[in-house]
Amino acid sequence: MQKVHFFQKSRLRAVSSLLFLFFLLSGFSLTSSKSGGRSFPLPGNFEEVWNATVAILEEEKIPIAVMRKQDGYIQTATFPLYKKEYKAWAKAPTLSSQGFCALELGVVEKDPAMTIVGLKGYFRRKTGLSSRGFRSTDKSRGVFEGLLAKKIQERLVTAKFPKMKSIVLGCNLYYDDETLHYLVYEAEPSQLAYEQGLRNLDMILKIDGKEVTPVNLFDFFLNIDGEVLKKFTVLRRKETLELPVTIFFLNPESPRLGFRVARDPDSLRFKVTEVLKDSPASRAGLLPGDILLGQNGTALDNWKHYYRAVLAQKGNEVQNFKIERNGKILEKKIIPVAAVPSTPATL
Repeated sequence: MQKVHFFQKSRLRAVSSLLFLFFLLSGFSLTSSKSGGRSFPLPGNFEEVWNATVAILEEEKIPIAVMRKQDGYIQTATFPLYKKEYKAWAKAPTLSSQGFCALELGVVEKDPAMTIVGLKGYFRRKTGLSSRGFRSTDKSRGVFEGLLAKKIQERLVTAKFPKMKSIVLGCNLYYDDETLHYLVYEAEPSQLAYEQGLRNLDMILKIDGKEVTPVNLFDFFLNIDGEVLKKFTVLRRKETLELPVTIFFLNPESPRLGFRVARDPDSLRFKVTEVLKDSPASRAGLLPGDILLGQNGTALDNWKHYYRAVLAQKGNEVQNFKIERNGKILEKKIIPVAAVPSTPATL
């Protein structure tokens, strides 16, 4: 992924609230399971965060049993989880099968710029053996709560800061509620962030000498136009490092060529993954699987060169590409036109 993403998609399975009554009668209630809970500061006032929270629960088809907006409280009905999900999200024994989950959520405004969302997951096994017997309750690993919080924040950020969709950092940032800092993750060797020295679990302390908080995080990115160099101060294994990090803003209204690429994790070469129908790239004969070697005489051998080439594109100005296809070197001339639906990895 090449955008600044603060969330990761998850698949949540749900059933109607009638099952909630059934499972309560079967002995599963919020008080019958233990969960430490997690809290996440989100950029927005109570109304914004509350609306984003309810929207995500509805989008994921998680049934709501109790909703009291006046005191920021939500309790979900019980919904089933598949075995893979249950074992990933609950501290269940090896022999456990699928089980059930219920959630409690609390929304509290700290100030007009930040609201805290607290989440608790409660888990009960449908089947499985353990020293505690059959159908035991299990503690939460905190993973499910984190995934849900990321989706809530994604919804919130998309609504409040639409420009963030076009900001390219080359990794994701995740707010860790234990250290109270943002951590780097998904900084893979084939991504821009890794090229610039960022590594997974790096703790972001400062950007350009200013402390990073949930309130001001987006301020560091929203003023970017084109290409900007920023200084990241990170903590890595008790060592503080200062890294120059280039960040790109790819204007979604800029001319596009109509193809998408990904960088091969092994060869680190740029491979065309999709050519949009009736696009300039399609008309020029570009094909999925083609390897991009150069553009207008510049080698496309790293993400900086790639994104700088994107920024330099102008409407109706021929772009000369050198590509490799089945071991043969070819040249393609493509003329950018008005923007097409794209992602930051679309030329």
